[in-house]
Amino acid sequence: MRDPRRTVAAVFAVALGVAVGFSRPAFAAEPAVAAPAGPPTATAEKTTPEGLLASADAAVDAGSLDLARDLYQRIVAEYPQAPQANEARRALKIIAARARSAPAGVAAAGAGAPSASAAAGGDGIVMRDEPYSLRTSERLRLTAWEKLDFGTTAFLYGLSIGFSYSLSLDNPSTGDELTPVAIGALAYTAGAVAFLNLANPDRGDLPLALAITSYIPTTTLLFADAAFDNPSSKRVAGATVVAGVVSIPIAVIAAKELDLDPGDTQLVRDAGFWGLVLGTTGTLAFGGSTTTFQGFSQYQSPTTRKVSVAGLVGLYGGLGLGLAGAHFSNVSLERVRVTTWGGYGGAIVGLLIGAAAGGNTPDAYRGLSIGALLGLAVTFLSTGGLDGIPQEERGAARPAAFRLTPTMQPVIGFNGQPHPALGLSGTLF
Repeated sequence: MRDPRRTVAAVFAVALGVAVGFSRPAFAAEPAVAAPAGPPTATAEKTTPEGLLASADAAVDAGSLDLARDLYQRIVAEYPQAPQANEARRALKIIAARARSAPAGVAAAGAGAPSASAAAGGDGIVMRDEPYSLRTSERLRLTAWEKLDFGTTAFLYGLSIGFSYSLSLDNPSTGDELTPVAIGALAYTAGAVAFLNLANPDRGDLPLALAITSYIPTTTLLFADAAFDNPSSKRVAGATVVAGVVSIPIAVIAAKELDLDPGDTQLVRDAGFWGLVLGTTGTLAFGGSTTTFQGFSQYQSPTTRKVSVAGLVGLYGGLGLGLAGAHFSNVSLERVRVTTWGGYGGAIVGLLIGAAAGGNTPDAYRGLSIGALLGLAVTFLSTGGLDGIPQEERGAARPAAFRLTPTMQPVIGFNGQPHPALGLSGTLF
């Protein structure tokens, strides 16, 4: 009889041989040649600052400085207080220095921006938690607030255009008057949303578009009132509506073709606005006359023509002063906008004080004009820190602290034997 142990051993040997035979190709095959390492892709990025920094460093090793720069900028923007943000800022400075030191006319490979542009003071970019243009010293990205401001202003312009159209109607009812106003507001708002989403505007395009769509119909209205003693309200309203509709494609084309400094564009626009406001309110405040007859005094307000002429002079005089200011200064869009808010506040306070002090219309307009001027001047002079690229923010040094934690520690008793005991351990951080 055959020995069972020999039978089991033979079966085991056969099974082992079969297993080795099937596995032999894997062991005998030549080692696979690894594909050459290419630049890491965005899909391999991690969402932690450590992972982003590792991906950026790997991109530098692979020679893809474009991707590395984007990853470093993402660390600075999303994790400004993390320790990795300081390393990312240093890396961005090195990449920017490499771009500036490249020969003129030759783009630094993977540096992101053409070196000739950076060497000549062109439109390079520097990160301060937000991208800033080195050409204009302005922040590049549109904020949600700016988009909301643009849409709200367009809504108000649509209201005014619709109201102008309602004035051109013959004997309109209440419904006939309000329908054009609602349609104008909705149409302008929809156009503003479409412009923001389809035209891909930058921060300088918004004040340019608002200025064109506002000042063309305003000029039409003021010119008609200044050129004729008693112009037909129907014709003036119709001409204003036509001018407002025509101004829309002009604004879109101008925003597409022009690349203007955002702060300069906002300065010119707001200077024209305040010239128009102060020209009209100043005329209403100081342009009237008082006549006395047989002991009775009567105030005569300035004529519509006089107010319209003053408005035209103020509008285009303000635009001219704004152009001069933009040429000789480098104010930021934020500073101009805050200055306008200061003018609004000063105008409201001055209007209330003038109305309370004098109790008549000219005094109210005087208070409004003087208050607006003071508000503009004080706010502009006190907001110089808003101009230019902000300094690099560094994480604030954290004060050292000592934390005590209850722990169980081994101690040696009187008998020489170790046993656990409650204790405290400290950590300095």
